[in-house]
Amino acid sequence: MKKRDLGTELKTRAWQMSFNDLLTILLTFFILVVSISNIQTDKVQDFSASAAEALGARGMVNQRESLIHAIGAIDGINVHPSREGVSVILRESLLYHSGSADIVYTDVLRQLGEKLKVAEASIRVEGHTDTIPVANRSFPSNWELSTRRAVNVVKFFADECGIDPKKLSAAGYADSRPVAPNSHPEGRALNRRVNMIISLK
Repeated sequence: MKKRDLGTELKTRAWQMSFNDLLTILLTFFILVVSISNIQTDKVQDFSASAAEALGARGMVNQRESLIHAIGAIDGINVHPSREGVSVILRESLLYHSGSADIVYTDVLRQLGEKLKVAEASIRVEGHTDTIPVANRSFPSNWELSTRRAVNVVKFFADECGIDPKKLSAAGYADSRPVAPNSHPEGRALNRRVNMIISLK
């Protein structure tokens, strides 16, 4: 058996090392070219829009815009897009007397319920208060007041508007999530509110 000559084998493989070096240099060059190239943003946006439409995101955007338009037509309601879908804000004066969780003004809530009834969405109702402690026997603190207000809205939607209870949930946050300073009456009025987070499917 012929003994292998290590020196001859290294000479015959020398071209492979040079070839590997050349491939590495070419790869580095192409990476550099791509990184400094002028990306055509309009083509990227067209591609993103096509991909979003294929995945159904366009449908959710259209549904959100339609819902915002429909709800925005109701007087006194503040509605805007949110990360989940749509956010609706109802001031205390649209629903309740001060310090009470009984819904005394139902017109706006009924109109809103009719719009939400047909939406393919889950609805989280959040009650919020200002920092002034509630001064009656019905509620030991603002936590109970804010929670009861949210629950009563959920019950109204289910019982009076026919919204599927599986879509509804309620939470009370008392004065823990203010949207304005509680140091003046105007800010406290903004903090006494019911938020609805409508998560589109």
